[in-house]
Amino acid sequence: MLLRLLLLPAFLFYTFQTLAQAYEPGLLVRSNGDTLRGEIENGAWNEPPAFIRYRPSAESPSQLFQPRALRAVQFTKGRYFRYEILPIDHAANTRLDRLPVGNVMSVQTDSVLAEVLLEGTGSLFRVATFGSVHYLMQCPGQPVLDLCERKYLRTNARGVQELAEGNNYRSQLAVYFGRCPAANNLAQKAPFTPEALVAVMQAYNQECSASQQAGRRFPAEGIKRSSSLFQGGILAGLRYNRIVTPTDNPNTNCSDCKVRPFAGLYGELLMPGRSTAVYGELSTSYFSGKLAVNSGILNGGSSFVYNYYDYKAWLGTARIGVRYFIPLPHDQQLLFGLGLELNTVWRPDYATPAGQAMSAYADKVVFADPTLLPNLAVGWRTQRLTFSLDGQLYSARNGEGVFKNLVFGESSVLRFSTAYRLGRKNDAQTR
Repeated sequence: MLLRLLLLPAFLFYTFQTLAQAYEPGLLVRSNGDTLRGEIENGAWNEPPAFIRYRPSAESPSQLFQPRALRAVQFTKGRYFRYEILPIDHAANTRLDRLPVGNVMSVQTDSVLAEVLLEGTGSLFRVATFGSVHYLMQCPGQPVLDLCERKYLRTNARGVQELAEGNNYRSQLAVYFGRCPAANNLAQKAPFTPEALVAVMQAYNQECSASQQAGRRFPAEGIKRSSSLFQGGILAGLRYNRIVTPTDNPNTNCSDCKVRPFAGLYGELLMPGRSTAVYGELSTSYFSGKLAVNSGILNGGSSFVYNYYDYKAWLGTARIGVRYFIPLPHDQQLLFGLGLELNTVWRPDYATPAGQAMSAYADKVVFADPTLLPNLAVGWRTQRLTFSLDGQLYSARNGEGVFKNLVFGESSVLRFSTAYRLGRKNDAQTR
């Protein structure tokens, strides 16, 4: 329980993000040359988009496009992406835990929706990978040049490994623009920023290209927008409880092995890209259990005799976790989730002999404790409705085997729920 409470602040940190609007006017060009104008979901991508969601108007259902089905994607007031085949050095990295020993290279040809920073006779693209940012220059008659952030580890004279800078972009530019003094001179003073590299390529376009015309520039970042989106609603469903309470009679160990209805509220904080969300839920249901009360009588002089009393009570459940969404056509999604759970019990009703007071034991009425494993969920979402199946394992009180009991337990709950999103349609275009 303490471990779960310590994890809660990490989840709750994200709830202070502001709301977002994701659909913006733009156009996309399909691989067959058709141009579609309407609204495109702006995922505030850092890495190349894995999919593009498009709709003709705010009232229309969305369509899902894979990158290979497109030639270009452009927001009217923002970013521009082109489907390109580019050589990318996947060994380039800046993460300290993934740095290679020595300045190694691993160039692979990738097909991606690359962000266009400058389009002309000479073009400049941006492609981010997990650990580095690549700026790729494309000029007629020359191979694509990959300029990328990179660091590596090297051994110094004392035999100690130290951090080294591997980005020699100025030397690369000197070779690439050796026949263009205007671009070469500018490159030797340019910092490693998108604006500076655009200026270098623009100098080539205006001074050294056949057309001697400036290329068209595009912003390095899209329209400034909030990073997250909150949505929520109501949920209801059925849960099958299998709650084990050890007793003297193995045949009565299962204190609650029944299907119970439950209902509650849920909320989601969707992260940029809308593929990940912090999920929270409050729900209530009914359950039955057994309370063990020490009678004070010794059983053969070695142990006490316990009396077991059946009771029914209300159960309040709070859940917080993370959900991952996989897009499907027509505004549908598959979801996978994991999370933590906290439970509280109130208003227990005992089945006891007449006149026997049980109020002294009210604080001993508890629900089973979740194991160290998180609950797991899988589901399907269409428009406002979400259908999901999830399960949680629980430890048994006085269960045998400490490790097995803490990790796998002896009790479990399986739930099927239907959730309905309330409020206005999410990700509506900002007018």
